[in-house]
Amino acid sequence: MSIEDGHKGIPSVSQIDPIYSLIVVIFNARPSEFSYPSPALKDRKLELHPVQVMSADEIVKKSVYDSFSGGFTVPARTTTVFVESRNG
Repeated sequence: MSIEDGHKGIPSVSQIDPIYSLIVVIFNARPSEFSYPSPALKDRKLELHPVQVMSADEIVKKSVYDSFSGGFTVPARTTTVFVESRNG
């Protein structure tokens, strides 16, 4: 799932959050790694959420976003949050 908040001044999308313009959450309940292609999210500046980057959970840190394809790879049984900073 994703939430977009006034990215690049799109007139129909209000800016509510001062920090993030886009949040993407991926739930992988599978017992194996899962790759999810999302061409609509190609060329974005998504990064793993800072809370997950600083987490003691080494598995979630293996989550990857590929801006070239817009694809995501998430480890087994993991929920991952990617964010696009307004200042990025």
